[in-house]
Amino acid sequence: MSTEVLDERSRHVALVRAQAALIADSSRAVRRLVLSPGAKLSPSPRKRRHARRRPAPAAPPVARRHTSWRRRAVAAAALTVQVGLLALALTLPGFQVRQVTVVGTRLLTTGAVVAAAEVPQQSIFTINGAAIQGRVQALPWVASAVVTTQLPATVEISVVERTPMLRIRRDGTDTLVANDGATLPGIDATPAARSGIPVLIDDRAGSPQPINPLLVELLSSISQRFQAVFGCSVAAFLWGSDDVVSLWTSTGWRAVFGHLDTQDALQGLPAQIEALAALKRQLNFVKPNFGYVDLEAPSAPVSGGQPGLPAEVTAALLPVAPAVQPAPADSSVAPPTAPPTPRPTPTPSPTPSTTPSSGITLITPPPSTPKPSP
Repeated sequence: MSTEVLDERSRHVALVRAQAALIADSSRAVRRLVLSPGAKLSPSPRKRRHARRRPAPAAPPVARRHTSWRRRAVAAAALTVQVGLLALALTLPGFQVRQVTVVGTRLLTTGAVVAAAEVPQQSIFTINGAAIQGRVQALPWVASAVVTTQLPATVEISVVERTPMLRIRRDGTDTLVANDGATLPGIDATPAARSGIPVLIDDRAGSPQPINPLLVELLSSISQRFQAVFGCSVAAFLWGSDDVVSLWTSTGWRAVFGHLDTQDALQGLPAQIEALAALKRQLNFVKPNFGYVDLEAPSAPVSGGQPGLPAEVTAALLPVAPAVQPAPADSSVAPPTAPPTPRPTPTPSPTPSTTPSSGITLITPPPSTPKPSP
């Protein structure tokens, strides 16, 4: 058994720890607020964040019942007024559709658009604009349409039409053709729409045959550029009973292209126009002394005859009478029909002759047998 002897420093540390333990374990006196007599207390500027709000005093039961009854009465009165106004709007004659206006038409007549729209005779507030728009856009010559309503009783239809490329005349009636192949009877087109469009007189035998869209595009392009190149405009294109296609000019001569019923023949049409343009130094296209230029062989064109437009081409250039407006759907009287346009008898060609001129072979075609007038 050994006894450890503490040095002076160790005894001092043990004494300090013992005193600290006594201080920590001793009980503390509770702090109390002591006010001197006559002292006044002042409120603190700091607000309590978690203070509970006092509920608002409840309204007396009688006042609450009166407020609820008034609100219900006002709501019922407002609903009754709204229902009455709606009933008046749907039944008053002043809001029934009375007028249909069409804007943007240049090809189609107003009657044709109104007939296709089938606007019902009902309140302006119940008009189905989407249904009317769909019926109008079903027309082949309408690219887009917008239907709007105007108080008190007007429906407005705004249309955007397609562009016509060619006017085909057959048996005295006209048909407009677009670049996408859409057709429009001439009776449904306005007179302004039928003017200024190149015309193709279709004299082919048999029932009407479709026109190749490439031919429509080529004839339209030739008609647009012909004036700038040759100094005269295109009067009409003629597709004869012999299936030969020719171009008649405003100065009375024609360019014969030949048969254009095959794809290869259509591909050679631009070369024929270039061969015709090469003759500008040898032939006077504005004041011609010839009646035709045969381009069936572009490398060896021939010309001859006397200038002058046939009666058939002249009739195709005359102004067309206005189209007859169709009667309303509910009308009991049938609309009058326009009488057919008389078809003139073609003028026979002069007798054959051969005359050389400036290195170009000049010949006159044999006379053609005139067609009987319908």
